[in-house]
Amino acid sequence: MDLDSAASLPVEMWHRPFLAQTHGIIDPLQVAAAQFSDLPVEPLNPPLLGRCLYAPPLLHTLSREDRLALLERCNAQQRDRGRPLFCTLLESDAPGRLGLHLMNQMAPLQPSVGRVLFRVHDPRVFRLLRWLLDASQMAQLLGPISSWTWHEPLGNTWRTQHRPVVEAPPGRPIRADQWPILAQCSCINGCLRDLCEQGAGHASAQLPALLAGLDEGGAVGLRNAADLQCYALQRLENGEDFAQQVVVKRRFERVQQQGMSYRMACQLEQRPSPTTEAA
Repeated sequence: MDLDSAASLPVEMWHRPFLAQTHGIIDPLQVAAAQFSDLPVEPLNPPLLGRCLYAPPLLHTLSREDRLALLERCNAQQRDRGRPLFCTLLESDAPGRLGLHLMNQMAPLQPSVGRVLFRVHDPRVFRLLRWLLDASQMAQLLGPISSWTWHEPLGNTWRTQHRPVVEAPPGRPIRADQWPILAQCSCINGCLRDLCEQGAGHASAQLPALLAGLDEGGAVGLRNAADLQCYALQRLENGEDFAQQVVVKRRFERVQQQGMSYRMACQLEQRPSPTTEAA
């Protein structure tokens, strides 16, 4: 699944699409409490994690009577504060199952680790899931949610994922081989942000190459997230054989032998040498 495909173009959040939504998710880590203190909410604090979250996401049921007023409020919040009231809007055909389903998706069982907190409601996480999961996995993840609309920070747009019309087999929606990719979510999002700022759009078509760059950087000893992002973006620009270039091998040597950061090794090449200065 690809953010850049025709099926995932940005949607305009006006009256008609907003009226179709049944629930909204508020992230109290992103929105001030005063902005939603009058709204009835259900804390999404997973029982499987012992309800230990300090500031869990909040599920609000959108009543038909109040939806238009909430749309104006949501737009005002986005206009005045840079982000909407709801980070995610949901359309559910089984609302009685929704809260528990979401909490269960927030507490998946990771192999060899156990139950972990998974911020599936966070657009930066769902963005990656939309690319990573196949249709049956996505259908399993969504469950009673017929459409999932999230505010995409890259580009400040709304995007919608409809529940695929396929069988959703029981079990874990995330395969064991996909967890290492999810562990790099922060680095991947950093790369996508940089690409977006350079005018490359969402660039989700570049994700395989970015992942290859992150893996390659980790294999030669890059550990700092900023170093990994720097190398992955350079590799994306210069091609698969980037690591074989003499100048890149020299950078790796400085990282491995001198404990230098990769970014510092890059900056050293831009400084004039003492011999050049003397000349």
